[in-house]
Amino acid sequence: MTARLRLVCLLLSGVLAWHRCGVSLRVDLSPSGPLFKLGERQQLACSVDDCPVTPVISWTPLDDRPLNARVRTRDNLSLLTFEPVDMEHEGPLLCKVTCGEQHKQAKTHIRLYAFPSDPEIRGHDPIRAGEESTLTCQLRDLYPAESLTLDWLRGGQVVRSVPGEAGATSVQSAYTFTPQRAESGENVTCRATLDLHDLPPPERTRQTVTRLHVTFAPVVTVLSDPGTVLSGSVLILSCSTSGNPAPVLMWTFRPEDGGPLEVKGHSETLVLAAQAGEFRCEARNHEGKDSKAVRVRINGEMLPCACSCTARKRSWVSRRDCAFGLPAASPSNTSMLVSPGRELMEGQRVTFTCRSHGAPPPVLVLSREGVELWRSDSNPWLTFSLSVRPNDAGQYRCDASNSLGTQRVTQNVTVAAPPRNTTVVVAPSAVVSAGQNVTVSCQSAGFPPPDVVLERPADGTQRRSADGVFRLLNVTVRDSGLYRVNASNPLGHQVRVFRLTVTEPGARTLPALAAILVPVAAALVLDHFRRSKKKGSYRLTSSTPAPEQHPFSA
Repeated sequence: MTARLRLVCLLLSGVLAWHRCGVSLRVDLSPSGPLFKLGERQQLACSVDDCPVTPVISWTPLDDRPLNARVRTRDNLSLLTFEPVDMEHEGPLLCKVTCGEQHKQAKTHIRLYAFPSDPEIRGHDPIRAGEESTLTCQLRDLYPAESLTLDWLRGGQVVRSVPGEAGATSVQSAYTFTPQRAESGENVTCRATLDLHDLPPPERTRQTVTRLHVTFAPVVTVLSDPGTVLSGSVLILSCSTSGNPAPVLMWTFRPEDGGPLEVKGHSETLVLAAQAGEFRCEARNHEGKDSKAVRVRINGEMLPCACSCTARKRSWVSRRDCAFGLPAASPSNTSMLVSPGRELMEGQRVTFTCRSHGAPPPVLVLSREGVELWRSDSNPWLTFSLSVRPNDAGQYRCDASNSLGTQRVTQNVTVAAPPRNTTVVVAPSAVVSAGQNVTVSCQSAGFPPPDVVLERPADGTQRRSADGVFRLLNVTVRDSGLYRVNASNPLGHQVRVFRLTVTEPGARTLPALAAILVPVAAALVLDHFRRSKKKGSYRLTSSTPAPEQHPFSA
């Protein structure tokens, strides 16, 4: 036998005798513990290793269930596709493999779940302070209900918890409480948790947040009392109230001499020439009304300011102000009220109210980070409202100025926004060779700044990063798979998914090796036949072997 034929026989015998050398047939299912979401398209893979021939692969559901799935088999891999996943697919399933004379099977159990929507809260329409109220929370079309828990949270604490029942398709919980005035604007959360093994943490929890709108009758909290004022002076009265919905104000005046009742205004601040009598501030909404009164007395007569000012100071006051006997005063008691507060959520309505006293009346200017938003040239107050966005956060300033001076106040406003515009970059690539380093960089906008977590769902491992950068060093084939990047803050989260593939050069399975060796062997045989024909004859076997000659014999 020539050296070329010996090589052919060696290659063929090596492939066919692989099993006799101690290599056993291996059957693997992926994913190993399938947890599929109802209604989605999912696949189950059955792969065969260490089989030198093309194996026969079949799928068999147990418990007398129909398969109802599409099977596609090629070489040593069979894919079972569910389009879509249905309730009949839940249960045990076998992948049976025949490799020549060998038989082997792998078993798995398909589990299903449905968690289609966020909880729905009802009963959060305006509720009255001091009266018992009930909120209901319901989650529909879920499975399995016995693995779900509904929790009510207030102030970050669980105040009520209700588990689901087996066989149900919905879970409902009621929360009864007596709201107080101070609780208006407080958040109440209904959180649903589906506690299933292998379910990724971001998909285990859904929640709905509602803000309490507690209505109550108005209360006049503060009414300024100037007491006795000089005749001819400017009278400034202020009335502060609380109530929900916001009360409508009305100022009335009854003269000291018993004249008819007069309506003087409808704003929180009343500015007019001093008059003796009773001023009343009344606050009213659909829940009720409240009022307080103050009595103003006139004492003496105020001299025209031009007579009381020195020549050096006359330039401070205009001729019109002197003619009417108004006192000269630079802006004072300048204030800025931010309602409902300085810490806001995106989309929330906020109102800025600036006030100041002075004569002549100050000009009020509201600005944000030096950019003018609103101006009031005649009124002693300024009101400006908007629905905030993230870029509305910053320092707001109210400037009050007249010919005698300027006074300013500032307030810092923050706007919470859930994570958004989350991006993930995998460098140098999502497909790398074993031993390389991989950097995963995540950027996400939001306030408070989002926390970033890199998670591998296959084994549940998690990594956290303060700057959103993760470094995977000396990756191996085991690091291949699906990864999730979760950017979250107290207002929500945003998830990005990518797949990392790590290849190992030179690694080949038995079928792949056979696929290479058999064609090579066949090519060598054909080449031997071709060379033999050129010599006129060929012989594969001989009953009487020819004596071998030493290559160096004569």
